[in-house]
Amino acid sequence: METSRLGSLPPEKAPLPADSYRKRLLVKDRHKLFFIKAADILYFDADGNYITLHTLRQTHTIYESLTQLEQRLDPADFTRINRSYIVNLNYIEELESYFNGEYLVRLVGGHCLKWTRGYRDRVKAFLGKNC
Repeated sequence: METSRLGSLPPEKAPLPADSYRKRLLVKDRHKLFFIKAADILYFDADGNYITLHTLRQTHTIYESLTQLEQRLDPADFTRINRSYIVNLNYIEELESYFNGEYLVRLVGGHCLKWTRGYRDRVKAFLGKNC
């Protein structure tokens, strides 16, 4: 991996300009293609290269890796909380301390996910931004 002389992030890890983040995602449902606004998505749930996106009313499956998707979502709104989940920070209702530095994340609509300690630095950033 090549970095610039200033020691900044390599090009593939550098944050995208704000207008480059996905505002909506294309979803296929049977024989129709349609868009879901990123702002309407509560969280993403990965299973291999398939991702289920969850809104308040529906779920849809797309084919993409969670790592690729994470790079194209605005980090001001979305963060990865464990190996399999990315959440929309705007839908978090509460965090509850769990074992070994982990948290239970309760989202609007009653969804409960685990924020694992491997992503603990993101908890601190989230709390610092919202407190």
